[in-house]
Amino acid sequence: MKFIIKSISKNSGRLGQLRIKDSKELQTPLLLQTTKGGSIPYLSADVFGMVTQEQQVLQLTLCTMDQMAESLAQWNRSLGAYVGYPECNTVLLLRDPCEATPTGGNDRDVVPLFTRRGKESLTAERYLQLVSSFAPDVYQGLCDADTNQDSTKKRVQKSVDRTERFMEHCYKQHRELDRLKDSTLLAPIVGGYNTYARTQSIKHAREQPKGSYGGYIFEGFHTNGLPATSLSPSQLLPIVEHCVQQIEEELPRLMPGPLTPVLMLELIRLGIDIFDTSYAYCAAVNYKALTFSYTIDKEEHSVFLDVTDEAIREEFKPMLEGCKCLACQKHTRAYVHHLYKTNELLGPILLMIHNLHHYMGFFDVIRQSIAMDQLPLLLDYVRRQNMPNDVNYCIEPNTKVAGKAAMGKGVITAAN
Repeated sequence: MKFIIKSISKNSGRLGQLRIKDSKELQTPLLLQTTKGGSIPYLSADVFGMVTQEQQVLQLTLCTMDQMAESLAQWNRSLGAYVGYPECNTVLLLRDPCEATPTGGNDRDVVPLFTRRGKESLTAERYLQLVSSFAPDVYQGLCDADTNQDSTKKRVQKSVDRTERFMEHCYKQHRELDRLKDSTLLAPIVGGYNTYARTQSIKHAREQPKGSYGGYIFEGFHTNGLPATSLSPSQLLPIVEHCVQQIEEELPRLMPGPLTPVLMLELIRLGIDIFDTSYAYCAAVNYKALTFSYTIDKEEHSVFLDVTDEAIREEFKPMLEGCKCLACQKHTRAYVHHLYKTNELLGPILLMIHNLHHYMGFFDVIRQSIAMDQLPLLLDYVRRQNMPNDVNYCIEPNTKVAGKAAMGKGVITAAN
């Protein structure tokens, strides 16, 4: 994996070019396509091809694909080809960013892997065996990321110490396993919200021989799923800034999870390069179409369209006027509301099509804003919409359920 910085701005972050193996050059900030079980949720590869024709990178998760390891060990083509996206590069993570990871189960020499079949205890050796079966283009090193803003100093320090032990094995085996010789390892930076612990984690990574890893992944700020949408910027951003100042500029930095648009923009200003589409997925399964505006010279919109709202049952216009996605070009708000009421699977399919299209368009504008050194203007514009104060979009437990086949487990609202 090769990463080149095209420009850096104190106010707007940085633009870069990323090349994974023999792929086309990918522009950063980059949006990875979140998957479940190797598939983009609700969409077939053919339908996703109607959402975008641009080169994409799949974010795969071991916790939703572990049962495929035995088959993949016999597979002699790319991991992307195995899941039906032969043209896509792959990034393999341990945990599903869309779902809250249960806490606990952190014994001295194992990390718990919560799969659809139950919990499996992973040693570093077992983890590398599984990763070797997958042979992804990029993968994260094994780490203890079971920390958040409420974690004690003792829990945080244990996460750092255990991660160092896991990574000693990962660094060694990464160089020796034949199926991983063309893969790039991402060094995990853990330590919760403790600057001392984060510095220790970074120091351990930087002490490794040059070329041991090809980038960083920031872990341990949240445990994924709905809680990640309510992170406090005032707590998170100073820690990220502290970390960024201590790592090499020439390596890409990934932060997974359903982070809000406002928080993503703040992180991009600090120099984070890679994110994922888990927030767009969380909106879709919670009855929300993303409708916030990211074009500064246009009028501001509400942040979401709630398709459960009875007020739209006779609105015969697109979910977002002017949107060029397949869902908005062919269907109305009234029809999507009807799909919700009747629990039709087409409902989340249309929402996923729209939300991915909207979010990828958002990242196109982000890159344009950085190039013109105008990211602060975009940040202020996005923050103002439906937000009276400096707040982010959070997800609250859902109280609206249409029936047994309801589309999701929570609703997204704009809140303090």
